[in-house]
Amino acid sequence: MRSARIFLVGMYIHLFLSIVVPIGMILLKDRCWSSVGIGLFLGYLLMIGAVHLTGWISAGMAVSAYRSGEWEMLIKGWKLLKLSSIPFYILNFIYSLLAWIMLIGASRGLLIFLVPIPVFLTCSMIVQSGIYGICVVRYLRRTAKCGAVSGEGRNLSAVHYVLQLVSILDIVSTIMIVKRYGIK
Repeated sequence: MRSARIFLVGMYIHLFLSIVVPIGMILLKDRCWSSVGIGLFLGYLLMIGAVHLTGWISAGMAVSAYRSGEWEMLIKGWKLLKLSSIPFYILNFIYSLLAWIMLIGASRGLLIFLVPIPVFLTCSMIVQSGIYGICVVRYLRRTAKCGAVSGEGRNLSAVHYVLQLVSILDIVSTIMIVKRYGIK
């Protein structure tokens, strides 16, 4: 699914800019808030908005694919977003943890109120890719009732709906479903 690919690429560009922009602002030192610094920062903010807009469009496309019965595209997009984004979330966590420890330490705790912003942005990406997972789980549960999927499918728990929206557990759920149904 093309929208899933675009969203995934956008996630990695977002991570790259999350590292490069602060370093660039530090290197600019006194000129940090010059036209170059402001342009760099505004470009970064626009990219954040674009990635999240792409994520919601991609999630809408997943629902549309589910409704129109495009199961193969839905499953490919789901696997792509859940499994190919693992390095993104690991690197994002490590970088964010280090950056926020330094920032809060340098400000002596004054900037701690900003911490929820990147956490919210990352969690919304998990929800956006989780919509793919919810559609896949719904498809598998529905087809199992009709006998279109192997008998094991009847045991697919509704808990997977929630697991697709929770960091780390979404990957565990995805791997379990892929193995159970032999999804390639």
